[in-house]
Amino acid sequence: MILDKDLLSVQQARELAAKAKSAQQEFQHFSQEQVDKIVKAMADAGYAASEKLAKSACEESGFGKYEDKIIKNRFATKNVYESIKDLKTVGIVGEEANGKVLKIAVPMGVICALIPSTNPTSTECSKH
Repeated sequence: MILDKDLLSVQQARELAAKAKSAQQEFQHFSQEQVDKIVKAMADAGYAASEKLAKSACEESGFGKYEDKIIKNRFATKNVYESIKDLKTVGIVGEEANGKVLKIAVPMGVICALIPSTNPTSTECSKH
């Protein structure tokens, strides 16, 4: 029996953060090709589920129009992916001072974001 839902949610958040940290530690060893494959798979999955996610968002929140949420979900997946797909995000991503200063990209850790009830799925899809 759950006695305190607030304490339960704190524990769930801690468990999810620990899983995310574990994933980040593994992810830091991935090549650019592996990262690109994962990001594309995430965008494709979100796009494929855009109608289902729109319906769920409207039903659960009571906000907005189903048709508008489909458009937002598709933009948040396909268009955002298209705008970032060619970015280098692993290893050396830049040089300055004739190669004496290198910019090196690495996963920095777990990032949390608030998701508004008015646009829960499109906001989440664009933050991954």
